[in-house]
Amino acid sequence: MYGVKAAVRRLEFAPKPKDMKVTNIEDGHFVFKPRSDKPVSLATLRKAVTKAGYAVEGTWIEVAGVLTPDGLRVPETGQVFRLVGEERLRALREQAAAGGSGTITAAGTWNVEDQQEVIRLDEPLPKEGAP
Repeated sequence: MYGVKAAVRRLEFAPKPKDMKVTNIEDGHFVFKPRSDKPVSLATLRKAVTKAGYAVEGTWIEVAGVLTPDGLRVPETGQVFRLVGEERLRALREQAAAGGSGTITAAGTWNVEDQQEVIRLDEPLPKEGAP
């Protein structure tokens, strides 16, 4: 697990190694909270992990931001995530309208589609200890 942590820590958006947590040593699962002041890239993460000799089986992300017509914009970086999943997206829009500030948190499976970072909202949340 040290090798994958070492690979990830070189990424611009990676936190300090002490902030990366191994959740299942047998399966090689670990979690980390990216730096909030840097945009994230799943393609870059996958490349770093596979270059280190590991595989990315799945990714899950939780992002706070402001809903826009294009998706969820992270104020600190300007990065926009496309949101997929009509039922959950409708609920998030209602939450943003009721909250006043417009800031919401979206969570789901993290993918790259058509060169865009995508959060699939209707995917089930990972079980404890899973990625």
